[in-house]
Amino acid sequence: MTALLRPAWTTLVFLVPLAVVQAVAAEPLLAPPLAASAALVATTPDAPPARPSAVLLGHLVSVAAGLAAAFAAGPGPLAATVAAGVSVAAMVAAKRFHAPAVASAALAGIGGALMPAAALLAGAAAIVGLAALPRLLPQSG
Repeated sequence: MTALLRPAWTTLVFLVPLAVVQAVAAEPLLAPPLAASAALVATTPDAPPARPSAVLLGHLVSVAAGLAAAFAAGPGPLAATVAAGVSVAAMVAAKRFHAPAVASAALAGIGGALMPAAALLAGAAAIVGLAALPRLLPQSG
């Protein structure tokens, strides 16, 4: 596989299971922030923002910020905006910045619902798990 196509195919490998689960469970696993996370992990797997800890912690603090802001201010644009700012500050403070997770904060702030927020976290975990598979499988040769 050419170096140009490998990241594209890897991104698809990360996203197809999310799309299938979304079709079956009707939960937003194939959300834009997760597509961006998958592309980042596929194209720059060794970059700090693509590391498992950055992906997982980034989405976790972002979803938590979104839900907290929605609880405090009511779901909507204000909660989404506050959540985005809080999530950036939290990720920078933790030295685990993952830019796609900021969109998770905004989605959780706009919606304020637990199940879609949990689906974002499950999707992030699935991407990290799928990215780890090649390293866990025995090497041939």
